[in-house]
Amino acid sequence: MKDNKKLIITYSFIGLFIASCSSVQVTEEAVYSDSVQSIEVSSSKAYETPTESKALFANATVYFEFDKYNLSTRSIQALKGVIELMKENDSIEITIAGHADERGTREYNLALGQRRAESVADYMVLKGISRSRLTIKSYGEEMPMMQGSNERSWARNRRAEIN
Repeated sequence: MKDNKKLIITYSFIGLFIASCSSVQVTEEAVYSDSVQSIEVSSSKAYETPTESKALFANATVYFEFDKYNLSTRSIQALKGVIELMKENDSIEITIAGHADERGTREYNLALGQRRAESVADYMVLKGISRSRLTIKSYGEEMPMMQGSNERSWARNRRAEIN
């Protein structure tokens, strides 16, 4: 019966553009202060569909300090929900996208976004997630979350997104 149940379960991943359907609860913290900030993640098990299939979502955003790529304690807390979900469901694969604010050259910001995404991936591997389940991308400054040339906007754009 358990094997039959596994056959009817499908796992799908929805990006931030369908956040209203997400089963991951996201609470935003003030990201314009000088301290490192993050978004904490808690996941519910599944979303029931009429065909009795289940969809699981692994979304989170981790914020970084200016010109940094190390994870803070708050960032690690935000990643725990995603890691737990991935440990429970071996077929989940995620993309980690690194971003930077507009300050710095395009090349520098692409490299910084890469280091931020790699930092998140390295932590997840350290916690038992196979590297083959993680895809790393860097967008540098190319996909800002918030437009503007002020500290509040820059703080929101210094991030790694997990989808």
